Amino acid sequence: MGVELLVMPGYALTQAQCLSQGNSRELRLTLNDCIRIALERNYDIHLATETLTQAESDITRAWSAMLPFLGAEASYIGLDEDLAFSLGSTSFTFMDRNMYKGGVVLRQPIYAGGRLNAARKAAQYARDRRVQDKQSVEQEIIFQVIRAYRTAQVAGAFHNVAVEAVHLLEIHEHDVAILVREGANPELDLLRTRTELANVRKELNAAANALDLAFLVLKNLLVIDLEEVLSLTGYLDRPPRPTEDLHRLTRLAVSQRPELSSLKLQVAATEQGLKAAKGAYHPSVALEGRYEYMKGNFRDIDGDYHWTVGIGAEMPLWNWGEIRAGVRKARSQLEQVTIQLQKMEDRIRLEVREAFLNLGKAEKNIAAAETALETAREACRLARASYRTGEGTNTDVLDARMALSRAEANHVQALFEYNVALAALERATGTGEGSKLKGESSKQEKTKNQERWGRGP
Repeated sequence: MGVELLVMPGYALTQAQCLSQGNSRELRLTLNDCIRIALERNYDIHLATETLTQAESDITRAWSAMLPFLGAEASYIGLDEDLAFSLGSTSFTFMDRNMYKGGVVLRQPIYAGGRLNAARKAAQYARDRRVQDKQSVEQEIIFQVIRAYRTAQVAGAFHNVAVEAVHLLEIHEHDVAILVREGANPELDLLRTRTELANVRKELNAAANALDLAFLVLKNLLVIDLEEVLSLTGYLDRPPRPTEDLHRLTRLAVSQRPELSSLKLQVAATEQGLKAAKGAYHPSVALEGRYEYMKGNFRDIDGDYHWTVGIGAEMPLWNWGEIRAGVRKARSQLEQVTIQLQKMEDRIRLEVREAFLNLGKAEKNIAAAETALETAREACRLARASYRTGEGTNTDVLDARMALSRAEANHVQALFEYNVALAALERATGTGEGSKLKGESSKQEKTKNQERWGRGP
């Protein structure tokens, strides 16, 4: 049993005016349409994409530190006079007053204690972590869109309930007015009915405002112009719940949640950071070659081209505990992220259990609400029929009408809570229709990156 919500506009004033004029520009959206639009437009996803781009740049930088460096150098030194010395009657110029040097240099790291390779692996793990972080943002946006979509649906259903309540009271007011005019009922019945009608119209205004606000939240998530006229298609119904038990759903969440994958990759990156910190104890060896033009110095006063090839090594002997402190910090960071991983796993287990229990409660509430709604409808029908035949009172009709509105609202609320609880369970386990929508693109992106960095699946 579902509450139908067809052609439900945003009910902002400008939208209402457009609809009253027969505007054909309204945008009809399904839930999947909204999810796709949000995944394409939402600002938080764009921010996550930029963070991912920065991580890819860090990989390029880490790779470049391991590859040969080719550059150009030039220098000029001007002295106040030539540097010369005399040997008897012979004078020798050691350095000319103007010295020039320019050429190219090629430098290749040979050994750095594993620091460069560790930095490269850490950058790759960090980049993969950003992929998981982006997926986490996408799942959160999907949940927010589902909740906003369902909120707009339930706001529309509440608005329909208020419209129906006004309609029923207007019919009842007409019946009461006839009976009062014929003298069958006192004037007090009509006054009370009109008072109740005024209160219900006030509730209708509040429902219309809540509907407008619900659509504004949805438009903001979708990055759609707030003046756009929207229509949500479909039903606020009761989709089937997952067939798996709590234990299986928890295992599924632990294996699929991107937050856990992100922290595992952070652990791997931090381990590489610890290796790089320990590598500072080892010497650094590099090969360097130069080809340059020199003029004015002791190697060539008149100027000529020269080449040099050499190898250099640097070994730390004493630096006041700087390397030891770096290693201690890296080890502490590894311990910290390991604790965060265990904390996140415990939190996910709790989220799954809470969502599972909330879904079960929502199912029971729907069953109770459906029973109450059927009873309230029948009671309202009997009360109106009795009043028309003179066997019932106006108070009975008003009470029955109020009970019916409350039962309808409770039924809609139960459906809303069920759908939100189902979306929360899908988010907690990393499953659901929204996750499927982005699954293919994420798989393609992962394959592309594996090919780019030469890593297997």
